[in-house]
Amino acid sequence: MIFKIKKYFRGKKKSYYQDELINKLNNEHQKLFDLVGKMDEAADNKDSKKLKKLIEMFKKELELHVLYEDTNLYEHLYLRYHYYEDVKLEIKQKHDEIKDIAIAVQNFIETHQDLKSINKFKEDFGMIKNVLVKRVSFEEEILYDIYLTNQNVNKILLKLKTFK
Repeated sequence: MIFKIKKYFRGKKKSYYQDELINKLNNEHQKLFDLVGKMDEAADNKDSKKLKKLIEMFKKELELHVLYEDTNLYEHLYLRYHYYEDVKLEIKQKHDEIKDIAIAVQNFIETHQDLKSINKFKEDFGMIKNVLVKRVSFEEEILYDIYLTNQNVNKILLKLKTFK
């Protein structure tokens, strides 16, 4: 389903710079982390009914966020750096990483949808949260800065390659 939506968006428009894009993506990150906090709270309270609803909400919000990022942020960066093969390659690598993270989160959700063990959920969720925090830090500190400003290509490459 999500791939059909992506094809629709990619076929309908070119990716141009949008002043409001980064604010929207930052707001989506905050919304996702608010859900993470609520999921932690529900897991701590062993409220499996609430936790199941929150897991489903988180799944949908993350899918929409990744889709929006794909069709706006990454498409724009690919177009902007079309002639810089090294930069394009690094951006593609970072783009592939978020796809892998999204798949890992989907697998986590599928594994824990029935909530057989809240303790196992909490353990695995801790790992997912760490990956998401690191990724969001990269996006907000590096990728969004690249989107918002015109920088020397070598400086961009250094940023993309050295973020820890």
